[in-house]
Amino acid sequence: MNICPLLFFEFFKIGLFSFGGGYATLPFLYHIAESYKWFSLEELGQMIAISSITPGPIGLNMATFAGFKTFGFLGAIISSLALCLPSLFLVLGVCKILKMCQNNFYINSILYGLRPAGCAMLMAVGCKLFLKIIFNFNATLNKIIDIKALLLLIILIIWGKNNKKNVVFYLLTGAFLGIVFNLYKFL
Repeated sequence: MNICPLLFFEFFKIGLFSFGGGYATLPFLYHIAESYKWFSLEELGQMIAISSITPGPIGLNMATFAGFKTFGFLGAIISSLALCLPSLFLVLGVCKILKMCQNNFYINSILYGLRPAGCAMLMAVGCKLFLKIIFNFNATLNKIIDIKALLLLIILIIWGKNNKKNVVFYLLTGAFLGIVFNLYKFL
């Protein structure tokens, strides 16, 4: 099967069903990584990190990176457009409907109920990625825990608890420390 229509379909589906911002695309990207093997879970983690520190919407950045990884420049364009098209159509349609139903108790209740569901999906993917990155269950016994990743996480948690700064500061600091750890082959 040609990869372009499948790539378009998968990212159109992501754009259609991911509510709650860019991180809401993570369960879908995790599914793509496991199902199609277009990119690994490690590469997904790298895409998340890069998307978080680059300007622009995180979900769109991740779609662009995933599309580029999958099918080059054309894949980046296809995945980005496919991700944005459902939003365009949905926003135009929903805007008209919500304007007519803005004081409806049931509509407001449904929207309120979607919040915890989105949080639960993000938490599930976050836990899976944490376990996959920190713990390597396929490795030998002495290589089960990625000491560098765990040390970096601990440093950032302690630093964040003592210094209240913008999230971007911690993303850039984490990226910098990750580069330093890899350049100097600590641990």
